[in-house]
Amino acid sequence: MAVFLDTGFILAVKNKDDKNFQIAQSWMKRFLKNEFGEIFTSTLVFNELVTLALVRLKNPDFAINLGNFVLKSKKIKIISFTDNDFKNSWEIFQKYREKRLSFTDSSILIHCERLNCNFLATFDKHFKGLIPSNLS
Repeated sequence: MAVFLDTGFILAVKNKDDKNFQIAQSWMKRFLKNEFGEIFTSTLVFNELVTLALVRLKNPDFAINLGNFVLKSKKIKIISFTDNDFKNSWEIFQKYREKRLSFTDSSILIHCERLNCNFLATFDKHFKGLIPSNLS
């Protein structure tokens, strides 16, 4: 068992102004108690996370604090992108073009498969039917 944290979920955990803040907080507490096994995210999600926080919220300090939250967590494991992950993510990106998955989102599906994650912590609706997620 394992859970993979998506960009929007991590952002919501730390952004009190996010509409999903309360539910993200509730789920994160459960994840940190190991109810779903190991917690993963990736270098690509990290990149997207701090960039999105910087650009959308226009708050460099928040972006840095958010990055440090992930980097300093003893529970969240950040996985790197392998050459094989890259190739497979490109295949997924093309295969699900009608769902308009970003390349990072395509890589999440590859990482979840490789890591046997049975749960994706995301608020993105375009993952529906592709991987188990139930944050509502």
